[in-house]
Amino acid sequence: MADPDNYEDGYVLWVTSQDVKSNYLDRTTTQITEKGAKELTLYPAGSLVMVTRSGILRHTLPVAELRKPSTVNQDIRVILPQGECCGEWLLQFFISHNKELLLEFGKTGTTVESVDFGKIKDMLLYMPSTVEQQQIGDFFAKLDSLITLHQRKRLSIRQRSPVWS
Repeated sequence: MADPDNYEDGYVLWVTSQDVKSNYLDRTTTQITEKGAKELTLYPAGSLVMVTRSGILRHTLPVAELRKPSTVNQDIRVILPQGECCGEWLLQFFISHNKELLLEFGKTGTTVESVDFGKIKDMLLYMPSTVEQQQIGDFFAKLDSLITLHQRKRLSIRQRSPVWS
């Protein structure tokens, strides 16, 4: 990645742990060029990304759905929902079981925390039917959008009026 031709004026998303701050990712701090992306795996939109090595794992297991094709750095693992597994449902599963997953699969290192992604991949999940997964995922996606909308409105009001600060 040290070659400037890999990242200068790039437009391919490159996900790092600092980017996984919301449930859906459609932009990243760093973008790389097509040349740089050819040296990495380009994951399709709809894939789930999970931070597996970072200080944030002391208290949170960041997971998000890619909204655009993206590459990832070494601290991120990718889950490609397949078969009868709906990605939106799986995302909501990880979000709702965040603390339990950290307790069960988290590892404390001398320099940085991590999770045992191999064990997470081997986890046995009891999933509802595909139709139910889609309905559950859609419901929580709408709820998440509504919460985000209200948070933005609240922030906008606070920025315009010091009375509400």
